[in-house]
Amino acid sequence: MAAANELPSTAGPYGLQTLAEPVFPTLDIVFVHGLTGNRETTWTHKTTRTFWPSDLLPKDLPNARILTFGYDADVVRALDAASSNSLRDHGKSLAHELAMNKMRARAIDRPTFFVAHSLGGLVCEQGLLICRNAAEAHLNALLDAVKGIIFLGTPHAGSDLARWGNVLTGISSIFSKPNRDIVRVLTPGSEMLAAVQQDFHTMLDTRREIGKKMKIFCFYEEYRVGGVGEIVPKHSAILPGYESQSIHSNHMSMARFTGLDDGGYIMVSGRLWLWAQELEQIPAQLPKEREKRIEYSGTVNMMGSGSIFQGNANIGSLNLGRTNAACRNL
Repeated sequence: MAAANELPSTAGPYGLQTLAEPVFPTLDIVFVHGLTGNRETTWTHKTTRTFWPSDLLPKDLPNARILTFGYDADVVRALDAASSNSLRDHGKSLAHELAMNKMRARAIDRPTFFVAHSLGGLVCEQGLLICRNAAEAHLNALLDAVKGIIFLGTPHAGSDLARWGNVLTGISSIFSKPNRDIVRVLTPGSEMLAAVQQDFHTMLDTRREIGKKMKIFCFYEEYRVGGVGEIVPKHSAILPGYESQSIHSNHMSMARFTGLDDGGYIMVSGRLWLWAQELEQIPAQLPKEREKRIEYSGTVNMMGSGSIFQGNANIGSLNLGRTNAACRNL
């Protein structure tokens, strides 16, 4: 079991960073970290230093443009005031930055998947709700582009991450001004959390009814964090009516993988791969037996008069003029 001091610092750049950009991308994948994480360390294995969104995922999804989003998720920063931004503020930043990024890349309609850890899942939900209610067309278009979300230990119904956060904020108040609001929303029974969940579920239902169903998959942790306990229990990490699966890890390390053969990586990347395959348009092809029997006969008129296509559709007969031609086994 991991110790509580495994919580990473969020020190580092904020906003969007592009990790992989193929010449002709067919989809975008955006990573969003959680409480006290950042856009790189949340996804980096401590021993192997594998930063899997950059080091592994492009090998399995070579046509994906991959980005990671950073925001100030600290509840405490020594000798400094933690950000006072609320969940709504972070969701708004994600929505506006990603929509503008996709606009500038001329890819606002490109299918998009989110991979979100912990609080990051709530940030994604809030961001999509902002897109739904926005008056600006590019924000509405971003919502239409989002085809799926993978949640990793997201506390949809609250979690003990709030209790741990309250411990940190209590200690930090001696030195600085902590961000209590970002912790308060994670408390089980939080009115704001309940409102976000209700609005998010309503949005999912509405989109399903109009033929724009969003894919959802929830992963939950199997192990407790040493010194803290269970962070996000299964009942909070899953969404009713959507598929879910456990990851053989605790809350802090469930988003970090050692390599291509890591069981957690195989499950998460496999889900992304499956969704990407479902997006591909495969043209219909004639069965081989029927293909061999097709025959075409007809005439070609180089004078440019008369009907362009005439004849019996069953045998593919063409009458375009004087020159006769027969094509078999096309």
